[in-house]
Amino acid sequence: MDGSTPNATAHSRAMPHWESVIADMEATTAEYDDDGWETMELHPGDVTPLWSDEDGEFGLDVLVPDNEFEALEELMDGGVSFDAFEVYRALADGLVFAVIVMEDREDETAVLYPVYYDVQGAEEMLADAMDAGTMYSFVRTLSEDRIRFTHDDPSLFQPPEEPETEDAESAEETDE
Repeated sequence: MDGSTPNATAHSRAMPHWESVIADMEATTAEYDDDGWETMELHPGDVTPLWSDEDGEFGLDVLVPDNEFEALEELMDGGVSFDAFEVYRALADGLVFAVIVMEDREDETAVLYPVYYDVQGAEEMLADAMDAGTMYSFVRTLSEDRIRFTHDDPSLFQPPEEPETEDAESAEETDE
């Protein structure tokens, strides 16, 4: 077992909703911009839930274009250190959609990226996160360069209790 869930049907089921998720990310970005923050948006080509493997890693594997990954690396090399996060999530067609916002509150810098997963296909990943008390997201390229984000409140990645809502859930994080 490779530690990842089958996600082919989730990807095709996510596409009809993806434009709305991107629009939500853009609206959230605009709010940060209006408040004077520096923002960066990532645009995943695919998102895959991972559950504990031989390395003990689990979370959301977020595949982004090389140029966006390189810009994120440059931002972090420039001293940005994420100390908080927000998660805005909704449920549609058996999928959880979320916009994750990684924040450096001191520098007022935010990186936003959308994710999705199939509720049934991600049960093991969600259980691993709740057991560990931590959720991870791995932003990566096709060449496997990656950055791991740590989210210290995995409950924010659980499916929302009210289906088909746009209610936002959020929390703060201390980055490791």
